[in-house]
Amino acid sequence: MPMAAGWDIYLDIDGVCVDFIGPALALVNLEADTLLTRWARDFPGDFYPEALLGIPRQDFFLEIDRHGADFWRGLPAYPWFNALHQGLGVYGEVLFLTAPTGYPDCLAGKYQWLCDRFGQGFDNCIFTSHKARLAHGRAILIDDSDANIQQFRDRGGQGLVFPQMWNSAGACADPVRVVLQAVAKIVDRHA
Repeated sequence: MPMAAGWDIYLDIDGVCVDFIGPALALVNLEADTLLTRWARDFPGDFYPEALLGIPRQDFFLEIDRHGADFWRGLPAYPWFNALHQGLGVYGEVLFLTAPTGYPDCLAGKYQWLCDRFGQGFDNCIFTSHKARLAHGRAILIDDSDANIQQFRDRGGQGLVFPQMWNSAGACADPVRVVLQAVAKIVDRHA
């Protein structure tokens, strides 16, 4: 794989690098394994199936935010995290691009999660709900939200939906391979 200078690769954290949904469901006293099985079967592609979860999205995140920065800092990395991060680094600079919930503890916890892995003072990260504003022709966003990807593309960036059961890509056995192959095609197409 050739190094592709000049590419900004924006990598979402929740649902791409870390398992947010399992710990979040447990935090609001929902049994994750059962719900995830039903989610995959009955609500594939639904980013937040309120009918399944039984709690409005706003209340769900409010409950999570009550648990402070430690919730966000303690989220487990997916087993593919290191391979994904390193594999993307071949194609350009990887910047973590994540949306905080609006509560300071969320931002602090997500930042500390990054510092725990990359060292204090780590700064290859951007915290914003306005991801599409960073779009340009040599930028690739990898995100588990179909809406974020579409907005990024609409503003001239390249976007890849990270395979998860709650989006249009659907879950797959080897998401790193799928993403790295798609990034390679984008880079080759723009060489």
